[in-house]
Amino acid sequence: MTAANLTIPRNQPRRRGACPGVLAPMEVGDGFLLRVRVPAGALPAANARRIAELGARHGNGLIDLSHRGNLQLRGLSADSLAPVTDALRAMGYVAADAASEAVRNVLCDPSAGLGAGALMDVRAVALALDARLAGDAALHRLPPKFGWLVCGGGSAHLAASDTDVRFDAVDGARLRVSLGGTLATAAAVGLCRAEDAADVASALGRAFLDLRATVPEPPRRMAGLVAALGADAIAAPLSPLLSPLPPGERVRVRGTHLMDHFGFAEPPHPDRLPGGEKGTRTAFLTVAFPFGRLTCAALSALSDVAREIRLTPWRALLLVDPAPSAAALAGRLGAILTAADRRLRLTACSGVTGCDVGTTDTHATALAVAERAGPLLDRVRMVHVSGCAKGCAHPGVADVTLTAHDGRYDVALRAKPGAAPWRANLSPDDALSCVVGLSVEELSGV
Repeated sequence: MTAANLTIPRNQPRRRGACPGVLAPMEVGDGFLLRVRVPAGALPAANARRIAELGARHGNGLIDLSHRGNLQLRGLSADSLAPVTDALRAMGYVAADAASEAVRNVLCDPSAGLGAGALMDVRAVALALDARLAGDAALHRLPPKFGWLVCGGGSAHLAASDTDVRFDAVDGARLRVSLGGTLATAAAVGLCRAEDAADVASALGRAFLDLRATVPEPPRRMAGLVAALGADAIAAPLSPLLSPLPPGERVRVRGTHLMDHFGFAEPPHPDRLPGGEKGTRTAFLTVAFPFGRLTCAALSALSDVAREIRLTPWRALLLVDPAPSAAALAGRLGAILTAADRRLRLTACSGVTGCDVGTTDTHATALAVAERAGPLLDRVRMVHVSGCAKGCAHPGVADVTLTAHDGRYDVALRAKPGAAPWRANLSPDDALSCVVGLSVEELSGV
């Protein structure tokens, strides 16, 4: 019996209430999962090689790239947690305790410092913010998914990333501070100096914790608090640290072709992230992997052809100062190097092979869709294969969503996981045939 046809009893979809970390490992279907938070998302090649070695020796040899710009080691045993934690601590990737580690949710634009059209090299800001969050005990009460973003506005900018607090560069010294959303939707509250960003973040975190308690149903994210009280009320304690936005102020964002193409709804595809300034040596090479998963062997090999590896929220990697052979090597490792690759139109969670809730091999199903449903994938933005109704890989709407239960799939169009199905209770093979056979009329008629 194949994994795709397994019907063994599984757990019901549930909210675990926390995010995994090195000091807060999460037990899932294939063992313990450790999420490594890399400050500023910059991973020196030697450290990447060492992490790959740890995953190969102590885990199941698989690494996931998260939408928060972290990497996750999979398949660890209880006995392997201590040696892996000690090794990661020696590299500087472990906080003092689980509480201080959990709040270090800082996303830094991946091309910072790479000469890719940025207004500011924001790595120092991201590192200072990471350190402040870890060291400020008052902020350790923030919800586990509360996130921060620092963007210098380069070609790998984070305009489309949705987060709780944004710091977006407007020039070489100042950052626009905004709350709860993308660059287009977040509520701007003022400008701060780069050197004050950590102080601003600390004040905002405290304000969030104090004010959410005054709301009848305390929100867990900044956007909810903005909706309830307004951005000005939240930012009031920051007045000494902020200067007002000039009338008509706009954040200058390089690489606006990314926004024009995706309208903030989708992340940039690999070949729409330039490799540095035109006319100069390529500063970085962008490589993605299906569903954000690669092997430890692949990470180790990539670390041999780059000076540094940057983590991104698009579940892709930037290889900094890549060797001339880097692209060919990445291709042999199964990497995605072009936006024409149809695998980019698919997203899938771990499924039965990595989650104690899944009952189908979601990756196998999604790859089969990529192989057989070419005409469909040329017409849609996303096909989502979800192991349960929770939709961890993509909780939002997709053009086509397959939701698994009891070893079978429901197929829905223009819907979220778990929505009322268009076709219900199909075997994996029948669900694949259903998706492959979708017509233009069926897609557009929903």
